[in-house]
Amino acid sequence: MSDWEPTTRTQGRGLVSDLRRLLALGNPRRTLYRDAHYFTATVEVDPERMRPWLPFGVRLAEPARADVFTAFFPDCTYGSVYHEAGVFVHIQVGRRTGIHCPWMILDDDVALILGRELLGYPKKLGEIDWHLDGDTIRAGARRRGSTLITMGGTLGARIDDPPPILGRPHRNAMGLLGAALPRMVGFTPGEHPLEVREVTGFELTIGGSERDPLDQMGFGPVLQARLHRVDLTAGRPPIPLRPLSPLFTASRLRPRVL
Repeated sequence: MSDWEPTTRTQGRGLVSDLRRLLALGNPRRTLYRDAHYFTATVEVDPERMRPWLPFGVRLAEPARADVFTAFFPDCTYGSVYHEAGVFVHIQVGRRTGIHCPWMILDDDVALILGRELLGYPKKLGEIDWHLDGDTIRAGARRRGSTLITMGGTLGARIDDPPPILGRPHRNAMGLLGAALPRMVGFTPGEHPLEVREVTGFELTIGGSERDPLDQMGFGPVLQARLHRVDLTAGRPPIPLRPLSPLFTASRLRPRVL
């Protein structure tokens, strides 16, 4: 047996394993994330300042709201353990409240590739601190030397009928780089709550930088802070809805891909 054959077989098994994991992402009933933690603040939004960050045809829900969050994923199908921070803007999808994500960072390259290529989340690499000690929770997000989000508080009462954090109709922008025309995709993840608790004594600070201008998006007072613990399934697969103008890419390149 030649020296390269065992290596080739090992690589082959690894490719098959990766393929199986990717195929599992398309199973709407398969649990992709177990006990995902979303530390989120629902905030008021200035419609005039937020509207330029939305693709053409995407309308803010009324009243204008957004979820600013940090997250911890301890167990997922493709084997990564990682953290994330982002913004979910509440938008109008028919008669329902949906989500558009204009900004997101995380600290795992595999999750970055899958999230951008398959679902259109504008993921970039950054640094996220996450600490849950008893009932005390605090988190922070940084990128390229700039502190973008700091949040903290104390876990309070359980919420029996919480709003969803992720299980809403999504409208994300894909194909922002390369030869393909940018397009809007729609999908709805499956969210299965384990526990949601109110966060009291909550403090939130939002910063910004040239490449991550969160401070320009019109975030206002905090309405409620919560810690969601949920299992997530794929739900309906992403469906292309309509093309986007290349001008959208040019005008919103920094916060999405740089």
